[in-house]
Amino acid sequence: MAMPWGWTRRTVLAAAGSAGVVVAAGCDLNGAEPSAVPEAAAAALRQVAGESLDLANRYDAAISQNPDQSARLTAIRDAHREHAAAIGRSLDTSVAPAAAPAASGSQASGSGLKALAAAEKAAAERAVAACVAATSYHAPLLGTVAAARASHAEVLQ
Repeated sequence: MAMPWGWTRRTVLAAAGSAGVVVAAGCDLNGAEPSAVPEAAAAALRQVAGESLDLANRYDAAISQNPDQSARLTAIRDAHREHAAAIGRSLDTSVAPAAAPAASGSQASGSGLKALAAAEKAAAERAVAACVAATSYHAPLLGTVAAARASHAEVLQ
C-alpha cells in the first residue's frame, strides 16, 4: 500500500488510533512468512493472545450474569477465542499462546457490561501498541485484533 510522502505505518496507526479507528497497515513485500519468530515478538504475540483468552473468560462471567445478552456476548467471546487461536497459528506450532494471569478480585467482580467495555478499550490500546511494534508480517493480524477490540468496546457502550 503506497502511503503519502513521509508517512510510516506508525504515523498512520497513531492517527487512526486517535480517531478510534485502527488500520492494519503492515505488509511484507514478498508475502513470505518469517522463518523464525524472534522471542521478543513471540512474547508480544503471546501477551495479546493471553489477553484475548482473559477477555473470553470475562465474557463467560458476563453471559452468566446477563442471560438476556447471551447471543451478543457469545459472539464477541467466540471472536476473542478465535483471535487467540489465530495468533497461536501464526507462531511456531511448538509455541502456544500463554494463558493470561488469573483476574484479580476487582477484575473478577467487574464482569458487568461497562467493565467489559472498559477492558475492551484498554486491551485495544495495548493491541495497537503491539501492532505498531510488530514486524510487518504480524502487523495485519495484530491490527485486526485491535480493531475488533475497539469495535467490541463500542458495541458494549
